Amino acid sequence: MERVIVCPKCFDTDRCFEEIQETYSSYLCFNCGYMSDSRYKVNDLNLIEKLKNSPKLVQDTKLEDKERGIVWFLSVINMGELGMIFPEGIPDEYVWKYAKVVEIPEEERANYNNYDRRLDVENAKSFSQYNFLGACEELGITKDLK
Repeated sequence: MERVIVCPKCFDTDRCFEEIQETYSSYLCFNCGYMSDSRYKVNDLNLIEKLKNSPKLVQDTKLEDKERGIVWFLSVINMGELGMIFPEGIPDEYVWKYAKVVEIPEEERANYNNYDRRLDVENAKSFSQYNFLGACEELGITKDLK
């Protein structure tokens, strides 16, 4: 079951969703791009350890949701062949980037461990801090949420 909630980061009331599963809930705000999970408990030592492997921007922008007792993070969405959405910048001035997967010309494949495709982060399209939905639409994973 899915329901709309008020985002604890941007306070959006239309584009922040809770997806209720049997044993947990997952959360995603399509306005600001923050996400969480009911298993991401505040002060959970396993979560703190896992966070060390996350990008510095994700670490530095974590948000404690006191109402739910969980931690929210900036999203990083990797959809394989469709591409990837990720935040870039500093905590108060970041943007959302959508990088698509592109074909590597045969003559350049040796520079990429002989792969035939790569994520084109150099030409990633930028979206404002509160237009995560635009990046999702560009990736092709949402439609008509506006």
